[in-house]
Amino acid sequence: MKSSFILLAVSILFIYPVNAQNQLEDAISQLSVDNATGYMQPFLNGFAGNMNSGFAGSAKIENRFTIRFEAIGMATLIGSDAEQFDAVPPAPFSQQPVRTATVFGDQGTVVQGPEGLTYKLQDGQLNMNYLPLAAPQLTIGNFFNTQLIFRFFSYSGDSDVPDIDLFGVGVRHGVSQYFSDLPVDIAAGMFFQSFKIGDIIDSNFFSINGMASRDFSLLTLYGGIQYEYSTMNLNYTLSGATSDEDAEIDFSFRSDNHLRAIAGLNLKLGLLHLRTDFNLGNVSVFSASIGFGI
Repeated sequence: MKSSFILLAVSILFIYPVNAQNQLEDAISQLSVDNATGYMQPFLNGFAGNMNSGFAGSAKIENRFTIRFEAIGMATLIGSDAEQFDAVPPAPFSQQPVRTATVFGDQGTVVQGPEGLTYKLQDGQLNMNYLPLAAPQLTIGNFFNTQLIFRFFSYSGDSDVPDIDLFGVGVRHGVSQYFSDLPVDIAAGMFFQSFKIGDIIDSNFFSINGMASRDFSLLTLYGGIQYEYSTMNLNYTLSGATSDEDAEIDFSFRSDNHLRAIAGLNLKLGLLHLRTDFNLGNVSVFSASIGFGI
């Protein structure tokens, strides 16, 4: 369990280099609601892509005791289309949209204003080709062909690293028992997760899926379809707000991810479980895990 906590902490440290937590929050706090949404939308899409991955590697849920602990690693590919968005500069600058960097982009665009004034939109903060994440996961079952899945992690300490609070719970049920002579095993699952990073980012993730798998000795091939709904809430004080603006910003926006296809393989070597899969939807996600249990 300790190793999985370290894995999650390392992934967060990779996403947030030293002091980047303050840089990211400072960048967001200078943005209007619309600009903050555009700036952070690719991050939510990638973050949700990761969080809604890696739940299970087999649809075979037999009515017998199961307990397994896993370290899940995920990585969402970040395309060039996630590096820019159209932002509207603050008054008194022209209110025409300009192309500028998202949180994954490079330098923010400089706009010209009246009397030689200039304004630079926020720079990107996460210069990466993929967004990594890791999480510990505990599976307990299979009571009445049903298993429970938990994800959990909490960190609070160094001021250079954002506080982290993760909790997730899911349930999977074996559907194959209701049919006879099926060539594959079938299961359905539902999952909810909450993940808070730092002082201003709070996200929720919901997904429901159908999975099918087939065993070949030690190897299991699996695949499925998943629907998901993810939101992010940003709560901050708008930096440099004028007297006619509301300085307290509190709003939520949704991920663009809704449907994905999943394909992967699972290798069982006694108490050791190894699996990897590819998820294709609005974003592309790879996940892999190492687990121990029965």
